[in-house]
Amino acid sequence: MAVEFRALQAEDVEQAAYVEAVAFYNQPTPERTAQLRQFYPPDWTIGAFVDGRPVAVIRTTPMARRINGHGVRYGTIGPVACLAEHRRKGYVGKLLRMTLERMREQGMPLSGLHTPHDALYRRFGWERAEGKKRYVFRARDVSLRFQGTPGSMESVSADDWHRLEDVYRRYAAPRNGALHRPEVWWRNAVLRDFITNRDREALLWFDQRGEAQGFIVYSPRQIEVAGGGESELQVYDLVALTSDAYLGLYQHLLTHDIAARIYVNAPLADPFPDLVVDPRQVEVQRAEGAMVRIVDVEHALMMRSYAGSGDASLTMRVIDDTAPWNDGVWRVATADGRLHAERANGEADIELSVNFLAPLFTGWIQPETAARTGMISVRREEALEQAAQLFTVTHPPHCADFY
Repeated sequence: MAVEFRALQAEDVEQAAYVEAVAFYNQPTPERTAQLRQFYPPDWTIGAFVDGRPVAVIRTTPMARRINGHGVRYGTIGPVACLAEHRRKGYVGKLLRMTLERMREQGMPLSGLHTPHDALYRRFGWERAEGKKRYVFRARDVSLRFQGTPGSMESVSADDWHRLEDVYRRYAAPRNGALHRPEVWWRNAVLRDFITNRDREALLWFDQRGEAQGFIVYSPRQIEVAGGGESELQVYDLVALTSDAYLGLYQHLLTHDIAARIYVNAPLADPFPDLVVDPRQVEVQRAEGAMVRIVDVEHALMMRSYAGSGDASLTMRVIDDTAPWNDGVWRVATADGRLHAERANGEADIELSVNFLAPLFTGWIQPETAARTGMISVRREEALEQAAQLFTVTHPPHCADFY
């Protein structure tokens, strides 16, 4: 049995589509193969090949992620798929290591993935580094305490993605965690559900001057229940530039009173339950954000804009058994509105695994909290204040996209 690890070529796409479908208990379809050919260059995916056929695949889509008003190149990983009969053989681990090497070579110092299998990916350096919450409510049970200035709404199609992009850019520019969305992402990941291959509904919200100030993207779905079926509404993205747009978009959701349940993913600081007459009618659930990995410590830090006050510096010992180019002591300091990182010698001010560097980097966890809970070891107490300045963020991390 010959095993080879390499990037896909054009002739491998159909077999890779089969692996992705079967690994997640779906049926392979010609439409999915055509979708992969249309939207994803073959060499974005690497695979483990047994006797010439792929049995495990990992795809990395090159993106960028906002932080402190600037973008950092970011590899979104997914799917990670392996046929059941080839699991527990080390193929996925080998592919993850290759993925890290390839992202480093291609200048992507950060990466992220969504998974219910945290323990697996933690072994390779990924860590939860952003969060969200989910609202569940019935429209007929909820009413807003007040309304903004009325606006108007217009349904838009995938060919109107650039109109949504204009609003999204203005919203995402100062925020932390939002992805840059190219056309392929809008069409294939935002305005279409990649799993079901169905289009989502999208509507723009306009103020009284006729200017677009927000949008919403959602999918209705039918579910089977005892005695029949019922409808639900899943909101994929809700973006508002003004309070009027925010209230107007939620008012639109509340017209969907035939839906048994409405689901909305939101930033942790979102106040919607406090804006309704009876907040107990809105169930608030924990919703997982992405696991993030620092692929290249030096370049990730040097691409991160500085949002703290005054000069700051420290030394940190990073432990990284999977990506040895990150392992060692680094001196981190402010320089020209950004961070600067270089190799250093001697005992470090703080010590941490590459896992826990990710939530510090994104601003998900504060250095003082990380020290108090054992995520990092501190040898010089003053370094915590320096770290707090170095890793200051303009907004808590949040990303609406699933990948």
